[in-house]
Amino acid sequence: MDDVRQTLYQNHPVHPPSLISPQDLFSYTLPSHSDTLFTRLNSLQEEDLLLDCIFPLQEKSFQAHRLVLAAASQTPDVFFGSKLKCGLGVEDIAHCLSPVGLSAVLDFAYCGNVAVDFSKKGVMEEVLDACRYLGMERLSQRCTSKVTTSAAAEREKSLANIKIMWERGVGCDFTIQAESGERYSAHRVVLAAGGDYFRALLCGGLRESTEDIVCLQGVASWVIESMLGFIYTGQLSMGWSQIWELTDALCQFQLLGALSLCIDFLRDRMDESTCLDVLVLAETYALVQLGQAAEEYILAHFQCISAGEKFKDVSFSFLEKLLEKDSLYVESEIVVFRAVVDWVEDSPKERLPVLPGLLHRVRLPLLSYSELQEALSCSLLCRSPGARGSLDALRSLLEEDYTGPECRPRNPNQVLVLVGGDTVDDECRKMVPSQTLWFAQQFHRGHGLVRSIEWRPFTKLPEPPRFRHCVCLLNNNLYVLGGRKYYGSLDILKSALRFDLSQCKWERLPDMLCQRDYFSAVCLEGKIFALGGNCDDSQYLDAVEYYTPEENTWRYSITLQGLH
Repeated sequence: MDDVRQTLYQNHPVHPPSLISPQDLFSYTLPSHSDTLFTRLNSLQEEDLLLDCIFPLQEKSFQAHRLVLAAASQTPDVFFGSKLKCGLGVEDIAHCLSPVGLSAVLDFAYCGNVAVDFSKKGVMEEVLDACRYLGMERLSQRCTSKVTTSAAAEREKSLANIKIMWERGVGCDFTIQAESGERYSAHRVVLAAGGDYFRALLCGGLRESTEDIVCLQGVASWVIESMLGFIYTGQLSMGWSQIWELTDALCQFQLLGALSLCIDFLRDRMDESTCLDVLVLAETYALVQLGQAAEEYILAHFQCISAGEKFKDVSFSFLEKLLEKDSLYVESEIVVFRAVVDWVEDSPKERLPVLPGLLHRVRLPLLSYSELQEALSCSLLCRSPGARGSLDALRSLLEEDYTGPECRPRNPNQVLVLVGGDTVDDECRKMVPSQTLWFAQQFHRGHGLVRSIEWRPFTKLPEPPRFRHCVCLLNNNLYVLGGRKYYGSLDILKSALRFDLSQCKWERLPDMLCQRDYFSAVCLEGKIFALGGNCDDSQYLDAVEYYTPEENTWRYSITLQGLH
């Protein structure tokens, strides 16, 4: 694993966030963080772990965490030594509290709601008395107001208060020390609720559980700052200069929520230069879904990635796995052949023996005549005795007397997508244009020839919504052209959009030269042609124009009349 870390850090030098330009950092937030944290805080209370506040009532004693109670109170300092207005400490007023009132306070502090029956006589008064003594103004308002916030919103408020106390150093009872000597204060109970590593460290009877300072060997100070920042806020800022070391640390300290944000970053932002490193990271830490996403990206961009230097370092087993995939996307099978040759030639002594096995997975019958000649002239094949079968296949294909097995064309996974259009409104009173893209999740078999499709929403078109437009697919990009945004003659569009299916990102293209709907669009020789259509509801076009992706321009072609 140390070799993996060294390779990743060499490919991507590490820089702390403080030295990185803000535009190179991306902030991610985990919406469920406060819910997860308070669920774990509640679990610590139920298991009698790290409890530091006790209320001895006559019937029974109640125990809790001072920090959690302080986060729900308008007077948090009273839970850390300050006196109440009456001059007593917070635990000295137990005789003023009832079990019902104190239970309601604890429910609110840990869960954000109250599980008591206010219809019973005297319950409301007991709860409000507890709120008054303990400064629980939020709970008091919740009990007396007709408009109440959700439990999740209350937990968010409490987490924000915990962050404020952390920044002020209020109630901090534990210190983490970086290898370089920097020290960071924190709350034991928050760390234990934040992740399994710290829970085991602080609650598992280890020597560190009784110490006030713990040094995390081999962990940079900025990594500790990032981890603590996430635990207290649910937010994480990262860029390519930090992601590798940060992911390594989050796996080590089992901060699964923060790790999920790193996985989101890597999945959303990987490109041709980083996808192989993402794959290595995923395999090292058994991040299965991230590894699948990296593999799918490599398959979709094989032509570009296989031409890079990093591709020469992939293992034989992984290359073999890629070559077997129908979803490997290339413009021609010669790209696959060249990738195999380049990979073997990078280390011929070790890799020449596996060349026959790789060539067996190159779909030679898909090569054109000139490509067959290129493959046959490759000297590497003559240096491998085991490649004789591939040489014979190439010769027979050129001589058109090939009798070997046929090959399936490589087709990436294909999905049926419905783009925009017009539909009835929610009240079924009128037709309205749609911005939604739907994809066919499943096809269900019915009786006889009947089939039904389960549709799921995919993404949204940028404004405006459109219908009577054209859609086409070129180089794994979805193009949406023209159409109209509403039902008037002035609503016909000439705008064009491109959706990158691998990155899930929209891009606005230059407008077409003519506004048009009810037209046709086709892809030919790497270009997109728009033919004919309606331009103003009174006349139809014979104009043909084409878009060239490399130049990002539209140009007129010969008209439809000129084709006769």
